[in-house]
Amino acid sequence: MRSVVALSLVAVALLACGRRPSSEGAAEVSAVEISAASVELDGGFVSAASELAVDAVDAGGARPLVPAEAAGTRHDVPAGTLVSGSTPGDEGRDAAFEPALVDVTMGAFAIDALPYPNDPGAVPTLASSRGEAARLCSERGARLCTELEWERACKGPDGDRYATGPIWNDACDRAPSQCASGFGARAMGFMREWTDSTAVWRGGEESPVVRGGPASARRCGARASATAKGSPHAMAFRCCHGARNDVAVAPIEPRPAFRKTDLDASDLARIFAGVPELRRISDNVRLYGDPEVKAIIARGAPRARAEGSTTPWAAGIHFATSPILWSPEPGVELLVATGRAKRTGFVVALWPLPGGKYRFASSFLLLDDAAPVALAYEPSRRKELRWSTCWSCAGEQGAVSLRDDGRVVIVQY
Repeated sequence: MRSVVALSLVAVALLACGRRPSSEGAAEVSAVEISAASVELDGGFVSAASELAVDAVDAGGARPLVPAEAAGTRHDVPAGTLVSGSTPGDEGRDAAFEPALVDVTMGAFAIDALPYPNDPGAVPTLASSRGEAARLCSERGARLCTELEWERACKGPDGDRYATGPIWNDACDRAPSQCASGFGARAMGFMREWTDSTAVWRGGEESPVVRGGPASARRCGARASATAKGSPHAMAFRCCHGARNDVAVAPIEPRPAFRKTDLDASDLARIFAGVPELRRISDNVRLYGDPEVKAIIARGAPRARAEGSTTPWAAGIHFATSPILWSPEPGVELLVATGRAKRTGFVVALWPLPGGKYRFASSFLLLDDAAPVALAYEPSRRKELRWSTCWSCAGEQGAVSLRDDGRVVIVQY
């Protein structure tokens, strides 16, 4: 069987997450790293942009920097709809706790431009508990922001992935008080912040929700537990004003490990045509059926007998030639399909998105090979999904895997 991985594993990983060059090479600045020495050197919340040669003109679509505002500035956020959560396949997305883009109706409120004390010339105050953060806001006649108020202020009117737009502006790491969201809030995503919201995390633990932070946590939709491993003991916070929005993020509902779909070849062709990475295989898409599955199993029978198998080598295995929805972990769901386009066999994984759209996750193409290919799984093993053109034959099967970093890879073995 002649086969080729359509994209290298590295390339697959990057495409699967929609990753674009942004902040990965930037220094990560956490709340606990702001020392007395840096305060003396910087003279306040941030170093002067002129001293650090901060480029206010962004590269790659990020919102440019704007001048710092006066201490005590707050910004009004109008009533409206927040598209809460994140897009499946986003880098660093924790699908068990980040919903896949859910509309939430919210009332108007106001938010401080910066973390407490809301002064571009002062270092943010770090609270050792949510209660302390709430008390300090209350003493100013304000309240601690809820997590969805924080997210709406971060995403702005356009529902941006980062406060800086579709990507993180690296200049914000050096000049956060000049880094504004679409609603004007500054330094959102720059460091971890307490919120006035609680969630149930892995293991059933109830813990305060924190937002923002280094690396992928800078995304507006990223959320984490205050007690998670690696979280700083003391964190920043910001205050909100006006009636509290009591809406909350709904728990992620569990889904069956494997679900059949009614998608046919024409549906798959249409989906492929709308995904740039798969457009090349969108013509003459064909799906296989029961006769081909029987052939796949039968081809492996002589080998199984030669190896001394005394039990049915396909016992307990479910074979699928129509696309399936696979949920290897809570909150994660992928559309996985096999078939062929002209003389190219394929194994494809896609992230389903709201509105009937899809995002590329990974693909494996069998060039000039029209051998039938099917998916194979055991319902009780939710993390295992395999593909095969000859069941139990070395070199003619492989696996679809969700890695710990959230990237999807398809391999042959």
